[in-house]
Amino acid sequence: MAIEQGIWKLASGASEAPQKLRPMGLADEGKLEEQIMQDVSILNRDWLLIGRQVRTGFDKLIDLLALDANGNVIIIELKRDKTPRDVVA
Repeated sequence: MAIEQGIWKLASGASEAPQKLRPMGLADEGKLEEQIMQDVSILNRDWLLIGRQVRTGFDKLIDLLALDANGNVIIIELKRDKTPRDVVA
């Protein structure tokens, strides 16, 4: 069952109605990566970023690597378009 999320701009006054913002494509996932590097609280305020484009033992790259408040490793993989299920799993 799919879940749809939306982002709304709240009204500044009682006479204005909230407006649903339309989704926009992202031309370069590097821009998003840079924004997250500048402020990881975009994803979670309790994470500490410890690496960017980290090479794994399989000679692949992890976009961003972080630790949570309990010391658990968080792997952040950014995908600009919908991904196949096997990538997410």
